[in-house]
Amino acid sequence: MSKFVILDSHELAGSNFNIEKEILEQNGVECIIAECKSVEEVLKIAKDADGIGLVYFDINKELIDKLDNCKVIVRYGVGYDSVDVKAATEKGIVVCNLPDYCQPDVATHTMALLLDLCRKVTIFDRYVRKGNWNSNYGYPINRLSSMTLGLVGFGRISRLFAKYMSGFEMNIIAYDPSAPDSLFEELNVKRVSLDELYAQADAISIHTPLTPNTKHLINKESLSKMKDGVLIVNTARGAIIKISDLLEALESGKVKAAGLDVVETEPITDANNEIYKYENLIVNPHTAYNSEEASYEQHEKVALSAVNVIVKKEIPYNAVNKKELN
Repeated sequence: MSKFVILDSHELAGSNFNIEKEILEQNGVECIIAECKSVEEVLKIAKDADGIGLVYFDINKELIDKLDNCKVIVRYGVGYDSVDVKAATEKGIVVCNLPDYCQPDVATHTMALLLDLCRKVTIFDRYVRKGNWNSNYGYPINRLSSMTLGLVGFGRISRLFAKYMSGFEMNIIAYDPSAPDSLFEELNVKRVSLDELYAQADAISIHTPLTPNTKHLINKESLSKMKDGVLIVNTARGAIIKISDLLEALESGKVKAAGLDVVETEPITDANNEIYKYENLIVNPHTAYNSEEASYEQHEKVALSAVNVIVKKEIPYNAVNKKELN
């Protein structure tokens, strides 16, 4: 019997892994739900596995070279920077992500964070719980229709977010060198260069994948190109923002406020961490993807991706190295 191992199920605590277990076993694939926290544990349970599922575990070249029977690696999310795709491709392993399982949820959460910053909902809540009552407390706010929203990246989630925000009559601009002009025209979004976006946007939302080129894309230099008092939202990948530079910009007022669903090093469980000292910063525990519907799709799509490769001998639509393997 073929074998599929979910390496780090503990990273999705409370999830229903019976969804993929049922689908896989109906297709003759044994499903093992593990809680590996070391390479040694992975090799003990998955060295001979036909497929591997992972949430955050680092699948590097050294580990890939030791997976004797692996045909497919599936990441439980959109980003796949924790997998050495080049090493996997060289070994003929299909690498899949889930590019379309939680788009409405992340787009909605991005909108919620931006609206929160624009209306100071969380800031006011923190304030009144201390026994205060002043509607002018905190930084000055502007009507949304007077603002320009800049989107760094114009993929599926970013475009859905733009669609949701269009009802607020914001001027929306976006930067994405790989997206065709037709996508911008379809949503009435103006295409701009990255420097133009920095110079024009009153609020910036991050929607780009994490790559060597985008790591710390938002840093002291790029922040200096932005408008004074800019708002920043990130529901993409934490390492796109150099957190120390952002905190410095929040302190100086260069950045008026920021909403982060992701941070470079997660989780941050120390209540005394510096990041929590900034009143004009909202931090969420990487939850933008989360909904009942998205959770079901996540588990289902992981299982179907594995079945396609292991059982049907097909490369599925969501294989990030499909072109290289064909």
